[in-house]
Amino acid sequence: MRNTRTFSRSSIPFFVCIIFGFLFLPRGSHASPVIQLKTEMFGESIWKEVQVFEDPTHSLTNEEILSGAKDQEFKILDSPNLGFSKSIFWVRMEVFNPTNTLLRWNLLFDFPLLDEIQIFGEPFPKDSKRTLGDTFAFSERNVDYRNPVFPLETPPNGKSVYYLKIQSESTIPLTLQVWTEKEFYEKLNKEQMIFGIFYGILFVMIAYNFFIYIFTYEKSYLLYLFFISSIFFFHLVNNGFAFQYIWPNWVFWANYSLPFFICLSCITGVIFTNNYLSLKKYLPKVSKLIWVWVGILVIFSAVTFLLSYRIAMVTSILLTVPTALLLVYSGTFTYLANVRTARYYLISWAFFLLGVLLYSLKSLGFLSDNHITRWTIQMGTALQTILLSLGLADRINFLTRSLRENLRDLSHAKIKIEESEKRFREIFQGSDEVILMMNENFEIINANRSLSKHLGYRLDDLRDKKITEILYTGRDQKSDYNVMFVNDKLTDLKMTGSAINFKTELSQKYVKEPKEMVCRIQYIDFEETREVLMTLSPEYEDTIIQLIESEKIEISMNNYLRNAELVSQKITAQLSKYLTTIEQTEIRSSVREIIINAVEHGNLNISFDEKSHALMEGNYLEFLQKRQEDPRYRHKKVKIEYSFSHEYVAYRITDEGRGFDHKKHMDKSIDEMNEAHVQHGRGILMTKSVFDRIEYNEKGNQVSLIKFLNRD
Repeated sequence: MRNTRTFSRSSIPFFVCIIFGFLFLPRGSHASPVIQLKTEMFGESIWKEVQVFEDPTHSLTNEEILSGAKDQEFKILDSPNLGFSKSIFWVRMEVFNPTNTLLRWNLLFDFPLLDEIQIFGEPFPKDSKRTLGDTFAFSERNVDYRNPVFPLETPPNGKSVYYLKIQSESTIPLTLQVWTEKEFYEKLNKEQMIFGIFYGILFVMIAYNFFIYIFTYEKSYLLYLFFISSIFFFHLVNNGFAFQYIWPNWVFWANYSLPFFICLSCITGVIFTNNYLSLKKYLPKVSKLIWVWVGILVIFSAVTFLLSYRIAMVTSILLTVPTALLLVYSGTFTYLANVRTARYYLISWAFFLLGVLLYSLKSLGFLSDNHITRWTIQMGTALQTILLSLGLADRINFLTRSLRENLRDLSHAKIKIEESEKRFREIFQGSDEVILMMNENFEIINANRSLSKHLGYRLDDLRDKKITEILYTGRDQKSDYNVMFVNDKLTDLKMTGSAINFKTELSQKYVKEPKEMVCRIQYIDFEETREVLMTLSPEYEDTIIQLIESEKIEISMNNYLRNAELVSQKITAQLSKYLTTIEQTEIRSSVREIIINAVEHGNLNISFDEKSHALMEGNYLEFLQKRQEDPRYRHKKVKIEYSFSHEYVAYRITDEGRGFDHKKHMDKSIDEMNEAHVQHGRGILMTKSVFDRIEYNEKGNQVSLIKFLNRD
């Protein structure tokens, strides 16, 4: 008992000291974590080994923090995410080099969108920058890398204390990593390879859909191209590559481009979804809602640059939530409605959302940080773009099969569509006939390449224009009758719904002359719309022409130059029996040039100098059209007499002009014309080299050409 009592009395001061220390002494003041450096460090996360102090009022000076007066108020974080905050965050970190060698290492802040991070403490390399972030030009960084990097070194058995001052209008994740030099540059090489594969996939998808759109003019590919491109630029900005490689000195745009591309991705995504899932048919109310939502997104994307970055960024992120809900609802509903394309759509978005979920769980610490969880967003995006491309191809295949089945019944003479999509495109784009697709108001919405071949127009020239706007309109009553005639035919189509055939004259973009073509119009009923198919074709020669042994023809031709080509083809078609393709082409070209001379210099009285001047001014076609409409010349004709047998072919071409000094031109040579830099007038010299005999009458308005076919 005595011994026990003695022990109890002597223990009282000890327990009192313990309780006093527990209650009143600052806890953790001597338990500051220390970062142990190693000879090899592979991006070790150190957010649990640093202490953080928040200055919400920006009232503390650098000297107050660096003096250590506030060290006891620094705390270890439970989560590395500091969120969106206007506060200044100070990070205190102690590092210790337990080795006997100097360690050179890099402190990496693995987040490219940070506004400003400043480091204090020694030792610090002399030439290195202490302040980094995307509010400064990229050229001011220590390392040519997308994230801020501070190169540091610690002497053997040395201990250092560093303070980081962080402030940003974007979210602030405390993603601090420690790398030794060699391992850091190995990381850069691996990272560049992975990002190269990711961006390569996106770029290939962009290029693939671009070329598919160029060849098909299918709207879905164009909308998907815009969607992938906006996603492509979003990732470039979000990963820091845009600031590093594309706009390294555009600090303002480097900051505001992220909320802008977030909104742009939402805009292009919902527009593509509306078209891809045919929401106008299956969900008409949602389709209208989508366009209202697009208007809201467009307005916000325009005013983004007028807001503070924090408000712009938070708002753009919040806008993605209803956008995602709208897209998922549209995909789910159309899938339940057994819409074919919805399957690819939902699967692709499932991969993307799974990637976002896994990355979020990794960032919150629920999943380990490894080579898979670190790249889940990129993998999800890549899979999404590939699957959507496959789904788009499947949708186009389905639509083209429906269109092919309708076109087969309409193309009796020349267009036979096979079962494959490739064959359909070859026929549509490769057909010599002009194929126009119009809506029910007869406004042009699509056309094949033959439009440019026959009339000189491109699809962009005529898109949304009525077919009557490309009819030939000259300065006489006949052209007015032409417009009335075609309008009557369009009215007949509306009333009867049956296919209608007729001939009409159409305008040409570069040649101010009418072109007569055979037209066929008929309705095509799709699942969603009703469209009008029009085919335009020139009149072709009968195949009986190949059986002709001898022939004599007299042709009276007006002053349209296009007829020179038609006539020259007509009266040289039989020569393939006796001449090579090159010889036949030479004769046809020579005859065409002589006929053109008869029109221009004969009937239209265009002098050599007048033509030269008009060609130099670039207005020859307008000048030619005025002569063709001049009452003095418009009724004059060119007479072509043609005789063909197995022994020879002969042509006599006569115009109603005043004639010309043919002897002067017959004596010229090609070399003389080349030396004089003459742009035209070579037709006679070419004809001399092709025909065996060429004779002009005394007046010079008639020429006879003979070519012997058999010289045995």
